[in-house]
Amino acid sequence: MTQSFPCLIQSLLWTNIVTKIILVAGGAVIVGDFIASVFTIIYQKSIYRKRRAKYDENYTPRCSIVVPCKGVPKNFGNNLRGFLQLDYPDFEVIYVVEDAGDDAVPEIKKILSEDSRAKFVVAGLATECAQKNYNMLAALREVSDTSEVFVFADSDIKPATQWLREIVLPLQDSKVTVTTGFRWLLSTSGSVGELCHAYVNIFIYTCFCAACYFGGVGLWGGTMAIRRKDFEELDVAKKWARAAVDDMSLSAVALKNRRKAVVVPTCLTISDDLLPTIGATVSWFERQIMYLKSYQRPLWLVSLPIALFTGALICMLPVAVIGSLVTSYTFWELGGGISAVAILGHTAVALLYPMMGKMPYFGRFLLLQPFLRLTQMVSYLKTWATKTITWAGIKYELSFNGDVKKLTR
Repeated sequence: MTQSFPCLIQSLLWTNIVTKIILVAGGAVIVGDFIASVFTIIYQKSIYRKRRAKYDENYTPRCSIVVPCKGVPKNFGNNLRGFLQLDYPDFEVIYVVEDAGDDAVPEIKKILSEDSRAKFVVAGLATECAQKNYNMLAALREVSDTSEVFVFADSDIKPATQWLREIVLPLQDSKVTVTTGFRWLLSTSGSVGELCHAYVNIFIYTCFCAACYFGGVGLWGGTMAIRRKDFEELDVAKKWARAAVDDMSLSAVALKNRRKAVVVPTCLTISDDLLPTIGATVSWFERQIMYLKSYQRPLWLVSLPIALFTGALICMLPVAVIGSLVTSYTFWELGGGISAVAILGHTAVALLYPMMGKMPYFGRFLLLQPFLRLTQMVSYLKTWATKTITWAGIKYELSFNGDVKKLTR
């Protein structure tokens, strides 16, 4: 008798209890990823637009923009000048480095001679917190007494002219404590390393949009804004003076105090400054996950098995192919069917990404999806048995709550 279609599917995919568990768990991961991506698109195109329409465009409090610098990233001079070309009536920009001999200093000094709104601070070397935190705290000691909003930005982005208006706008709502933007990476070479970085960046962005909207979790240090009075009331400086990162530690403070954070999609900054290799991306993503482990441990614990199931589903495909050739088991019995379905599911999620922003080399990006997902698993696994973070050549040993116990240069 001809086998019915449902029975055929069951025979191909649900061959034993192990594959059933992996299929259900892996399927839940794909569905969650799909929902987060769809929500991000809706948030960008509808939810935030409706929220923004209610804001008063004339809300322009005086701002101090703090830009920590180290070395000379791609387009460095143009990036720094971009902060002085903003369409905003009243602001100052404070560039800060850890050492007067930093390679960034000559370019900063040129800019100081071009615009009186620019300031320059040499912070010195951190001993008990992330160097970036130390730099920003030093810069804040030099802000204007009349500044009402603190804005923090990375030197590897060039803000659009409306960037400052957009990131500040939601702060007119007293229920909003901190706002954040994000970046959108455009590969210029289509290399596996660049596409790997672009994928991880999009994955984090969709997670941030969903988590921030529903749970108030998630900030990106490349673009953040907070009212001065809230910064002082929450004693953020005290937290930063011991923490290993700026954004996730601020997010933890906001969450602990039940303060609202808002992702501002109109501050999605375009950048072509991507990491060139797979190894560099894995290390970068590992650091991001370590911040999650240090400051949002429950989310880290939930994310770890998700990454493992995702990796297991993908790895089952080559295992099933090889195993069916050298053993008596069939491709389907070894889980090849469910792996193929999972890969198609991840590809379906990736098809949503161009609705969020431009995607150069998108065909190659789709073909590499299984491999790009595996690098995510590798990054997660590397965080399991470590309490250290290496960032910009500095090794930080962390306590259970994310404070820096030891710093090694």
